Amino acid sequence: MRKTLIAVAVVAAGALAYYQFAGKSGAVPELAELAYVPADTALFSGQFTPIDLGSYLTSLGMGPQYYDANMQQAFGDMLNESNEAQNKFVLALLQTYMKALSDPANLSASTGVKPQMRSLVYLVGMSPVMRIELGDEAAFWRLFDEAEKSSGFSHVAQQINDVKYRQYRLVKEDVALDFLVSVKNGFATLALSSDKFDAQHLAIVVQAAQPEHNLANTSLLADVQKKYQLNKDSVGFLSSEQLLKFVTSTDGNRLAKDVNAVFGQELAVALAAWRNPACVADVAAISKSWPGLYMDSQFDLKDASKIKVSGRLLVPTENADTVAQLSALRGFIPAQLQDPANSAMLHTAVGLDVAQLAPTLNKLWTGLTEPAYSCEPLAQMQQQAKQNNPLAALAMAGMASGLQGMSVTLHDVELDLTNGSPKNADALLTISATNARAFVEGIKAFYPPLAAVALPAAGEELDVAAVVPEVAVLGVQPKLAMTDSHLLLYVGDKGKAQSAEIGKESLSKNGLLSFGLDYGSFFKTMQQAMAATGEEVPADFQTFANSDMKMQMSVNINNQGFVLQSQMQVSAKAQTAAAAPATSAGQ
Repeated sequence: MRKTLIAVAVVAAGALAYYQFAGKSGAVPELAELAYVPADTALFSGQFTPIDLGSYLTSLGMGPQYYDANMQQAFGDMLNESNEAQNKFVLALLQTYMKALSDPANLSASTGVKPQMRSLVYLVGMSPVMRIELGDEAAFWRLFDEAEKSSGFSHVAQQINDVKYRQYRLVKEDVALDFLVSVKNGFATLALSSDKFDAQHLAIVVQAAQPEHNLANTSLLADVQKKYQLNKDSVGFLSSEQLLKFVTSTDGNRLAKDVNAVFGQELAVALAAWRNPACVADVAAISKSWPGLYMDSQFDLKDASKIKVSGRLLVPTENADTVAQLSALRGFIPAQLQDPANSAMLHTAVGLDVAQLAPTLNKLWTGLTEPAYSCEPLAQMQQQAKQNNPLAALAMAGMASGLQGMSVTLHDVELDLTNGSPKNADALLTISATNARAFVEGIKAFYPPLAAVALPAAGEELDVAAVVPEVAVLGVQPKLAMTDSHLLLYVGDKGKAQSAEIGKESLSKNGLLSFGLDYGSFFKTMQQAMAATGEEVPADFQTFANSDMKMQMSVNINNQGFVLQSQMQVSAKAQTAAAAPATSAGQ
């Protein structure tokens, strides 16, 4: 359990930064390196405004505790147990990477990465390419020299035109990959390739040649930014059009050519049914309707004491009817739970118009299963879908008609360390419906002890423990209040004040999902819970408990499709302190 919580916390924090961070500007910037990115790339992420990676890692609490004695021992054991030089080389590089992350202040000196760096990540056909701006080329090459020396694994020096690069041939059973490393124009390039790709492919990967159509001489980036209103300095996308071409062709783009080169006749047989004009047309139509994923982000360092990060992931569709149907599912989420300044320890809310669930999903299902596809594999998939209609499972949803949303907010909780049960709490549970009283009356039928309970009048509150004795054993005394649109079950002063504010809100369709977490408060509470059971508190918990990081995410439908937004705020000073070695509370 504790390992899961640590993983969730790290992933949630890191996911907010994965697609790069930048500020706003007036146009997609002109970066010479874009000339080496094929316009038919299926995946792209560009960091155009320089960011201080070391400061950002420090803000996340990265420090020596992430490369502790246990991890050092683990790397030592793996290196000793490995008999293959190439495995030792990869492990040595990974070990150096972990050491660098554990010392963000010296990240540039240890890796050669420029203190204020830019970067690009993209695909050249099947080949993933990462380009990172360097400040110290010698330090960068030193990483690989030391890994070679410690592992006994060496590179082959190669050159195409004016570009010199290192080729590391990695072989596992019958699969061979080339790990390519080069430096040009102040950017380091790390890429994976194969000797099955043609010479032109290799030249583009190592920046020895420019693709005829690239992101510098086409308007693709500008068009994407304008259409989806993306942050102009930080743009990323996954193109379904380019990604699916290998299914319907052997040469429709670089990805299709690469897949054909690697898998050849074996894949040609498997995909033969897809490679015909009918499937090309149908798959292209689907790709046009669902063009892919688009993302942007912003990294705000204007206030030296606070680091603010925001990001957005959009899943658009060109089908206006689908957008309208999805929008009908949106329900109510309290305004406080959509405010990044929310001070709660933890909150989660679901907005859903349950009355619209069955009819909306029925329309979406009809839209999925009724188009007449000429492509035989698509027609077969459609027929199978018709035979497994899931809409019958929604029959029970009609019993919750009128429900618009639910939320849970936890402001504080104090545990009795003798038994682990709550000794004190401050929290709020809300249920929002078009007629809250009628909705609650319907719930009573499922729980007989509530049948005789009279709901409180507007402006009054009900002591729940007095009418439901089982609640008294929880150690807290929840109160119940009602308005025309909200059931409000709360405990504590903050929960009561919050319930009063939410009770005044009118219902509106404003979202699907919201989630927020105050890392410091949450992990301090988790430490208490673990101490109550006598379980050792890991150092990672102590790090997060010292954190001032707050994170919030939401899912909604806009006029283009699904949109996931995230915000994170962290005190730079607090995180610097948290990054120091921590002693486990249980030790």
